[in-house]
Amino acid sequence: MNPLLELFPESVWIDGKEYAIRSGFRTVLKINNIVGEEKKRLSSEEVEEMLLLFYPIVPENIPEAIQKLLEFLECGKENGKKKVFPKKAAGLNGKKGMDLDTDAQEIYAAFYQQYGIDLSEDMHWWKFNILLGCLSPDTHLAKIIEFRTIDTKNKNLSKEERKYYEAMQRYYALSENLEMDEKARAIEDALMRGEDISNLLEGYGEKD
Repeated sequence: MNPLLELFPESVWIDGKEYAIRSGFRTVLKINNIVGEEKKRLSSEEVEEMLLLFYPIVPENIPEAIQKLLEFLECGKENGKKKVFPKKAAGLNGKKGMDLDTDAQEIYAAFYQQYGIDLSEDMHWWKFNILLGCLSPDTHLAKIIEFRTIDTKNKNLSKEERKYYEAMQRYYALSENLEMDEKARAIEDALMRGEDISNLLEGYGEKD
């Protein structure tokens, strides 16, 4: 889709009939919460809940209705051959950089900082995605994503830089199974205050 030439969709066509949809990002977040990170097999009740969230009037052709829903979640992107971003060459570790739930406050702040947009008002999911993907490196969210995705094994990093990024990755880890690293928290707090962290980095990340 070319957003300069086409309007963001507010309906889908199924069996020659037009069906209105709820296109806001809040609806999609609720649907994503049903699907979950583990991409589990959904129960009939969960599928029904998703359809009721997305369609004011659920189409009779359920398989096609689900397919249209999934296409909408992907912002209309075709499932053809996609370019593969060279993560290693860019110094990235391939880990997930952002979670829409965990980073909700940072996303809200980033939109307000860069675009002056208050996300307390709903926004079309496709528009939300476009703006989210173009946030400035100056936002706190962008720094968090950098911390999570930088390859700490990159040879171009100094020893001090490696310790720093490892500390930040522990602090901002998305995995709930990781315990909070108190030294990482101290490093983050010092950075937020603009203090020198060289002493805090000494011995950090080294095995006993």
